[in-house]
Amino acid sequence: MWSTIKFLGTLFISFIAMIGALGAENPFPLFAVAWGIWILYIVCLRTKRKKELDRERLIREILDKL
Repeated sequence: MWSTIKFLGTLFISFIAMIGALGAENPFPLFAVAWGIWILYIVCLRTKRKKELDRERLIREILDKL
């Protein structure tokens, strides 16, 4: 559920930034915001996945010792 909220927030922020870039005199800062928010979202997903994999590896090690 939280991932969906983050995705929709990222989508909304990047959409607003891209729409703003259409009428801006200098659109590059808004492009940076739009792409930057997607980079942050992907990094956040990767760290969450890494934590899940580490937890799964730890459980496997514990079960192998039994």
